[in-house]
Amino acid sequence: MKALAILNVLSWASFWCFGLIAVFADLSGSEQLAAALLSGAGFLGGMLAHLGLCNRIEPSQRIAPQSEV
Repeated sequence: MKALAILNVLSWASFWCFGLIAVFADLSGSEQLAAALLSGAGFLGGMLAHLGLCNRIEPSQRIAPQSEV
């Protein structure tokens, strides 16, 4: 589970770094496309790692829904 958490952090970091480079840097077309693709891969990896972490949480660690007032 620790490796999945590390993958989650690294994936989201790459998403934000390459996403900002793709949006704000003065790049040529192919460089901007490469940054956007790397950002997309970071997003996909981050989402899959997050969902994997959510599925591995024990029921005792989940937040219980609050009863309605």
